[in-house]
Amino acid sequence: MIPIIQLDITALTFPDEPEPALKNIKLNINEGEFIAITGGAASGKSLLLHAITSAAPKFYPCELDGTVTVANRDVSKIPLCQMTDYLGYMMQEPQNQMVNRRVGDELAFGVANLNLSQDEIEYRVNAVMDFLGIRAFSDRTTDALSGGQAQKVVLGSILAMKTPILLLDQPTAELDPKTSSELYRHLGRLNREKKVTTLVVMDKSGAVLKDAHRVLVMEAGTVKDFLPVGEYQKKYGCRKTNRRAKPIQVDERFDVIKLSGASHTYKGGIIGCQPLNFSLKKGDFTAVIGQNGSGKSTMLKLIEGLVKPTSGSVELFGSPVTKKNVGELRRRIGFLFQNPDDQIFCSSVRDEISYVLKNKNLSAQQIEQKIQETLALIGLKGLDEIHPQRLSRGQRQLLALGSVVINDPELIIADEPTSGLNSAQSQVVMEKLAHLSSQGVTILLVTHDLTEARDFANRIVVMHNHQLALEFKAEIIDNYLNELARLELIEGGDFKCLI
Repeated sequence: MIPIIQLDITALTFPDEPEPALKNIKLNINEGEFIAITGGAASGKSLLLHAITSAAPKFYPCELDGTVTVANRDVSKIPLCQMTDYLGYMMQEPQNQMVNRRVGDELAFGVANLNLSQDEIEYRVNAVMDFLGIRAFSDRTTDALSGGQAQKVVLGSILAMKTPILLLDQPTAELDPKTSSELYRHLGRLNREKKVTTLVVMDKSGAVLKDAHRVLVMEAGTVKDFLPVGEYQKKYGCRKTNRRAKPIQVDERFDVIKLSGASHTYKGGIIGCQPLNFSLKKGDFTAVIGQNGSGKSTMLKLIEGLVKPTSGSVELFGSPVTKKNVGELRRRIGFLFQNPDDQIFCSSVRDEISYVLKNKNLSAQQIEQKIQETLALIGLKGLDEIHPQRLSRGQRQLLALGSVVINDPELIIADEPTSGLNSAQSQVVMEKLAHLSSQGVTILLVTHDLTEARDFANRIVVMHNHQLALEFKAEIIDNYLNELARLELIEGGDFKCLI
């Protein structure tokens, strides 16, 4: 087979860093191959894709000792703006990749620069809208999209360009299970029928392995293994999770969250959620699941006081949420966002972790002890002075968790806190949330990971068509598989294979 991507990297080094971020990499990717890429945090997965696109070192300040060729051309000699002739690239954070205000314009932006006829542009945009199921919000503004919807839009804009190479960095991290399965089936079909060379940084579910030919395992900036899928599965096994160790003690007398007929409609008559009646008791650990665009994000915005209810009311800790008290109520809550970059703003890991302690009546010794305990807990000990943007996406997610946990919140609202993390990191996050729950902290978790919902929550709530459709104890999820399939959250035995 003909290598379409060749890497011969001795070292890729960032300024002021003693060790190369990538080192001793020699790879040939053949035309028409489907490669899954895996590895731990800061193993170099995303940076490897940056090197292939030539964004490192053309955009990211670093020094590359070696060569990278795409389609027999040295990428260092191809202007960055011309790399789209060869490949389509999706970043981990889709919001950082959108440049237009309207969804339809975003989908057409790339393909409109290919000197195609208007009919062909419209055909391609319509095709990706139908495939990804995003036609309903084609006129919506991009800043009003949920994380999963934004991911679909960016994917659509890339697929519409029909490049011979696709580089996708965790393309399903914020998608529901059904959409993820559909996406991988489509990518597999493109690979088989159109010979599109595809490199995917895989998520913790490993669903991409059904279509991949080989698996590239990264560790500490170099290639640890490059194996056929069958050999990878024999050597590394399947995903394993540990269930919560301690039972949840729920105080039924006290509502931490209470929604009474609460709904919200956005400008233009766009429904965020229908009237919701929902309560969360003290010490409860509830997981909210649902398809992208089902109303989960709007529900969280209502609870957080970021949008006002169009009808009904919202109460936190027994008090109605108003302009006057929302600030005080939020001090008792820890928020974990879908995108950790939305809540990280300090210039070092230490400053980010300790920021919330500035207004606490603690001694310097007490503050230092809490910082070190938290860094050890989230696995970032020794990285105190690193700028957060030098961390991997997974490490930044853990940093965001640390900045929440260190404040000892009474309620934690976690919106997809394990998206972008590998299995080991996800386990750390979920076990910490479970530990906090066992200490009486109330947890509201929004997730697409049904295994995490089953293993760590005590209750599962399903959102569908902007309303609450189903509610049951997590331990009896097997009794609801048919209902979950009817609501298009699982397909056939897809969930069972994770159990």
